[in-house]
Amino acid sequence: MAPPLLQSLGYQSNAHRVLSLPELLQTIFSFGTRASNVSSALVCRNWREVALDQVWREIDDMYYLLDILTPLNRRVDTGFYSFRDTPTPEDWARFVPYARRVRSLKLGTTSSEKAIYLSESVFHDLACTRTTLEILPNLRRLWWDTSRISSSQYAVLFMHDKIIEFAFSLGYDSPALATDVVGRMPSLNSLICIRTTEYHLPEYDQVLQSLLSSLHNLHEVTLPKNNLDDRFLKTLSLLPELEVVKFDNLGGTPCDVTPTIGNTPEEGAFPKLRDLCLDSTMEDMRLYLTGGVLLPQLKNLSVESVQFFNDVTRCYPTLEVLSMDVIVYIEDQADCQPLSLEHFHPILSLTQLVRLELRHNLPLQISEVDLTEFGVALPAIEFLVLNPEPLLLTKPNFTLHSLQIISQNFPNLFHLGIYLDAEDVETHPLHSPAKTRVLPYLRTLNVGVSPIGPDHVPVALFLSHLLSDNESVVIQSGVSWATDLFDGSSEYEPMVRQRCDRWADAAKTLPLLLQLRKEEKAHRQDIEKEVEDLRMRNEVLIGKMLINQSAKSATAINDKGCTIC
Repeated sequence: MAPPLLQSLGYQSNAHRVLSLPELLQTIFSFGTRASNVSSALVCRNWREVALDQVWREIDDMYYLLDILTPLNRRVDTGFYSFRDTPTPEDWARFVPYARRVRSLKLGTTSSEKAIYLSESVFHDLACTRTTLEILPNLRRLWWDTSRISSSQYAVLFMHDKIIEFAFSLGYDSPALATDVVGRMPSLNSLICIRTTEYHLPEYDQVLQSLLSSLHNLHEVTLPKNNLDDRFLKTLSLLPELEVVKFDNLGGTPCDVTPTIGNTPEEGAFPKLRDLCLDSTMEDMRLYLTGGVLLPQLKNLSVESVQFFNDVTRCYPTLEVLSMDVIVYIEDQADCQPLSLEHFHPILSLTQLVRLELRHNLPLQISEVDLTEFGVALPAIEFLVLNPEPLLLTKPNFTLHSLQIISQNFPNLFHLGIYLDAEDVETHPLHSPAKTRVLPYLRTLNVGVSPIGPDHVPVALFLSHLLSDNESVVIQSGVSWATDLFDGSSEYEPMVRQRCDRWADAAKTLPLLLQLRKEEKAHRQDIEKEVEDLRMRNEVLIGKMLINQSAKSATAINDKGCTIC
């Protein structure tokens, strides 16, 4: 620190000057929570502005933002919120510093939001009293779910030409909304259409197609799975800047009607497309991807089928990301066939693959020997998901010891999802060379619904030995599927909940054990250094003793040969 006299003269310490840099503070506060950033805003004037930018950057519940403008009161008779007083110009002047910080606004995306109980009078008051056309002038992302909000017309209040991402759900007023989107947000590069029902609503297809064809700057589109048929693919293929086509529930509830793809891409289709999701019949997808003009920039492919890999991998040998989901309702899985190595042979030709995700109702039928073949063929893999959450809870082929085999074959992994047996665990891993680090870059281990014994401690101890060289590893468990996929089973959910609770206990214990392993390793290294130092000193002393003995021997010999006259 600078001496008090220098501080009184305006001098600052190096630490003080560094922690006053806005760019550095912005990076630090971006990792904080809303509560921690509120506390940081109270530290000093330099921190206040940067911390408040983070507090109000992303709004997940608009209630708290509008409550700053004018307090909101909940009416007892209706249960909806309305402004206590009509906003005044003074209220808007006080609101502006907060409004200009908002970059992302989501409304109606969760059932816990207070904002879904805002009355129509709130939006009418906003429209009638605002002092500028743009309520949130720096807004870049707007999410509006009309399944929870009575009408999408109020979204217009927050639209302007600087918004680049818009998410919405189709509803009765979609035609008017589409017109407003095109007219008010011409710079959109990401459009997300949220499906609010499991059934296809064909009456909105024409509206959605017209909207897509009018937004020429789109880079990314997310649509309900039902809409990715040949009509929509034709419309999307004409967008010159489009890079990503996704559907909104990959791996979720199957479509009520499987989309039909009867055409193939025409010359010049999808000039920049690099990421594509498809859900159709095997033959339709195979013909679309391989039967006509190839998609020149395609790198990432996600599908909900398996048998067409042969042709696809031959036509797109430079794929870098491949995700495959084959999932049906739990009561229908008796007709499913498990996935084995023969199904994946085409994938082994994709030498540039860095991310591979495989999901299926049944556990994968591959062995540790098969993993070796995978590793030799796919040396660049960094993100590997091997069906960690099957809907059929049979005994896994892999155990915790398999993690050592995976480490040897996939040394660059930072994310691993795997279904393994952790019920009968030895405390220590199998012997491995002392200088071989196991999964050194791993940051996430997703065990899904893997079985685990009632005592989580041996599992945590095993993992702490195995991953002792890692900086930190997060253990994830549970399912990401839509819950209605396994509603037909009364046993699945209780068993999964029990397993996840045990894995959660292991996940809580592991960080402490990893820290102890690090301290133990550091202590062992200190002892080894001391032993090495003592060894070197001992060698020096022995050397000196040998030299002294040699000198004495030489003196004694000379004395015996001396003649006294």
